[in-house]
This record gives sequence, structure tokens and C-alpha cells, in this order.
Amino acid sequence: MKENINVMNNNMDAMATTTVNVPVLPARPVSASSGVSAGFRRYVITGHGIYDRGATTSAAAAVNGETASVATGKAPNARLARLVTAASGNTAKTMPDVSDTPVAGIADQHIKTAPSGFWGKIRSSRLGLTTFDIKMIGVVLMVVDHIHQMFATHGAPNWLDWFGRPVATLFFFVSVIGFSHTHSKKAYMVRLYVCMVLMAVLDVVLQQVVNYNGAQLVNNIFRDLFIGTVFMAAVDCFEAAFKKRGNKASAGFGAAVRGGDERTGSAHGVIGRHDVASAGANGSDANQSVMRASRHASSVTRGFRVKKTMEGVLLFALPFLLSLVLLPFLAQGDGPQSPVMIWVLRVLTAVDPAILLAENTVMVLLIPVMYALRNAKHSVIWQSSAIAVVAVCYAFAGQTQWMMIFAIIPILLYNGAKGRGDKYFFYIFYPAHIAALYVLASLV
Repeated sequence: MKENINVMNNNMDAMATTTVNVPVLPARPVSASSGVSAGFRRYVITGHGIYDRGATTSAAAAVNGETASVATGKAPNARLARLVTAASGNTAKTMPDVSDTPVAGIADQHIKTAPSGFWGKIRSSRLGLTTFDIKMIGVVLMVVDHIHQMFATHGAPNWLDWFGRPVATLFFFVSVIGFSHTHSKKAYMVRLYVCMVLMAVLDVVLQQVVNYNGAQLVNNIFRDLFIGTVFMAAVDCFEAAFKKRGNKASAGFGAAVRGGDERTGSAHGVIGRHDVASAGANGSDANQSVMRASRHASSVTRGFRVKKTMEGVLLFALPFLLSLVLLPFLAQGDGPQSPVMIWVLRVLTAVDPAILLAENTVMVLLIPVMYALRNAKHSVIWQSSAIAVVAVCYAFAGQTQWMMIFAIIPILLYNGAKGRGDKYFFYIFYPAHIAALYVLASLV
């Protein structure tokens, strides 16, 4: 017996791990000869979601006097929601009835199948890493890398640079998780774009004011992450265009029959009142009306697919097209430029999310690859495999960036939990530590 249960809880991040045994009724009446008996399913509540641990024959756990009985295959009711709320200790706010809530589009609010196998047990143990843990690992390695960057002329050893090779990959992985789970992808992209522009301005101001020649400031991971969100938005368009659209087609057909088109906003359907009125009198007319409605619904679906495909192509091409704007400036080479042209170039590089300006250039393409693999079975294994392929390419090219392959260790240990919710920590820490190290290196 298996259920898909959706639970909405905005305070899931603060939950401690809790185990709840929920009694489950069989899908059909139980008889002595059927071999089917009522049992229980065990759910483990973590900070990131609720994991289905499978069937158990143990007695149901009474949590704060609440138990719930759910028929197999049916959505949960408010009673089960109260049970989960009580089990998590979050008794101040009762979760709503989510029996009509679809699975798609709900972030951090769904029941997942618990990791199985040897590696799955490691991920679900204390060795498992949350999103916050992976981000902090990246932050520590990034600081070490930037110490080498700022103090290289002061004798900082070159091997410090090795610590920074997995950093971008870890941040790319965290960005994929963040974009997948954010409540507003538009706000997420706007926030990254604003940080990209502000970071570019900070780089210029620091170099003009401090005037330290020991390091060239081109640091702007926000540009890479924003370009990555553009690519991920393109993937969303492609997925919307090519996924199975049975429900959408039915919706379009229903709208046509009812007298309106849900997508185009048309007030007139293919089957009008006259057709409905005459359906009983003439069966062939009714059949023709239904066929017209079906063709109309199919055309609406095809139009939607074409639109989404074109949007995806445009979004994916955008960072490359914006790189063309820079070509006239690059063609001038290192020759003398007027002050006006210098400032035009500075403004352009600040606001232009061109992949040519990305700190990690074409490696940013790892972001849409990992995003496209996010829903695959054993997704972290597939994502780690993509990282390994890119690392091998760098190894054959003789570049130390092949050490990015070590990023797969924390990624494979990712347990699906969010961890601490310091939402704006990285947005503040990244420019702050760049400025601090740059100024400190200029004073040494």
C-alpha cells in the first residue's frame, strides 16, 4: 500500500526529526481469505520534509491524543495534518487541509521516499549534509581561495588556490536547490541581478579608492548565478512545452464545451447553446460539435507548446546574445581609450549578464544541466556524474579546475534538508569578505 501525501507547513525548517506511525486502511474491504490487513505507515518528519519510511506492523503512535486513519491511495485530511503538526511540536499553528493541493509546484512541503541502500543510509544519518551545510563548506573554501588571490604578491602559496576549485560547483548546486524551492522565481532572479550590479559597482569603487595593484577585482559570483537562473527559467519553459499535457488538453476541451477558452480568454466556445439544444434532436450535429471542440482544444495546446518552446530558446540564447554587445569594445584591444569609453564599458559590464563576463564562463552551463536532472531518480548521482564529466574535460586540458570533482563528496551526502535559514547571509558576506581582504592586502 502506498500513498502520496502533501503537507503544507511554512515552519517545516524549524522541526526536529520526529517519527509518526499512521494507521492505513486497505484499498478494499478486508476478508479472512484476502490476505490483506490494515497496517501502519511510518513517517519521519525532518527540517525539510516528511519522509515515507514504508509500512510497519507496529501500533499507531498517539501524539497529543491525535491519531489519523487514511484510506490507501487517498489524499490526507485535516486530521492527519493536525497529527503531523502535533508530532512536530508546532501546536501553535494547525496546518490546513491539503487534500486538493497538487504535488507540482509545492516546495519543501511534500513527502519523499526515504533514501534506501548503503549510500541512502549514510545520507539520512548524521553524516548527511543540509543545503546550509553545503553552502558553508563552499564559503570556507571560497575564503581560502580569495586569500590566495589577494595575497599572492605577498607570498601566499599557490596550493591555496586548489581549495577554491570546487567552490563554484557547490554554489551552482545550492542555486539549483534554491531556484527549485523558492516561492517566487521572479523575485529570486531580481535579487540576484541587483546583487550582480551592486557587486560590479563595488569592484570598480574598491579599485579606484584603494588602488591596490596586487590583485585584479573581477569577482562577481552573482553574475554566474543570475545567468544560471536564466538558463533554469529556459528549462522550465521546455519542460512546460514538452511534458504530457493530458490535463491541459482536457481543460481546454472543457472550456470549449462550456463556452470559453481558459488560455485565450475567449468568451465564446466552440459548442454554443444552439449546438447543445439541438444535440438531442440530431446526433450527428452533436458529434460534429464535439469534434470541433476537440480540434480547438488541440490547437490551443499546440499553440501553448510553440510559445513555451520559443520562450525557452530565447532565454537560453540571451546570455550569449548579450555577449555580442561587448565585441566592439574587445576589438579595440589594449590600446588607449577615452575616459568616456572607459566609463561606458564599466557601466555595460555592470548591467550586462553576458556569459562572456561570467567568472566561470561556460562552466555556468552546469547549472541548467543539474537543474534538468533535479527530478530524476537518484538525482544527486546523475548531477555528480555531470560534474565528473566536466572535471575530466578540465583534466585533459591541463587545468587545475579539474579539482572541482571533489564537490561531488558533499553533494552525494546531501540529505534533502534545508538546514538553517540564513537567507541573506551569503548576499552580505560575499561582498564584505572581498572588500575586507582587498583592503587588508593593500595595507600589508
